[in-house]
Amino acid sequence: MTEYRHEIPMRWADLDSLNHVNNVVYLKYAENARAAIPELPAGPIGAMNIQFKRPMLLGRRPVVVTSRVEGDRVQQVIGVEGSDDEFAVVDVTYGALAPEERLNAAAQPGSIALRHTDLDATGLVNEAQVFELFQETRVPFINGVLTRLTPGNFVVASVEARYHRPIPAQARLESTARVGRVGNASFTIEAQLGDEGVAFASSLAVLVGFDAATQSSRPFSDREKESLAAAMS
Repeated sequence: MTEYRHEIPMRWADLDSLNHVNNVVYLKYAENARAAIPELPAGPIGAMNIQFKRPMLLGRRPVVVTSRVEGDRVQQVIGVEGSDDEFAVVDVTYGALAPEERLNAAAQPGSIALRHTDLDATGLVNEAQVFELFQETRVPFINGVLTRLTPGNFVVASVEARYHRPIPAQARLESTARVGRVGNASFTIEAQLGDEGVAFASSLAVLVGFDAATQSSRPFSDREKESLAAAMS
């Protein structure tokens, strides 16, 4: 196993409306660190997973990304200089694309417009940018389907993305989203991006109940579980 350490300055633009580092920005930190690694595993990225451990606030100390390369995997721990706290962990698997997959006809359909800035130098959507597209897919799904719930009552605990095909430049992508599982304090959203019924990428996001007053997780009420279960169909 080979380990690398990279420091990345924080920016105001990294923050969300709660003054926390936006979830997608962690993937940008990890991407920046991987770009500086002299030798990455061979082959395309087939999957990427991120676990969010605690919110990161804006500060003067740089973000520190510790990357460990072992076999076909790169694990990246994201922290802050001078602290032992882990804010997020990113796992990237190289070697081969994920098996092909069709868009789920039973899920809620949608679409999302691509921007030129979503593309990398090769003209394809960057793997880290795919997480932002999935975030853009989840938000209207939660707002539109879970109308009886308050989106701020939930936070994203983890997201796994699987890459089935490269995503080329085009005006819009088809998207799908559905609630996959409902527990006592967490639920999952399954989402896909594709075109003409074929999935280019798929994701599984785990969201947990969140109490803003105590800044901690909480169990769902019976009403919340009923609304979430209704969104599974």
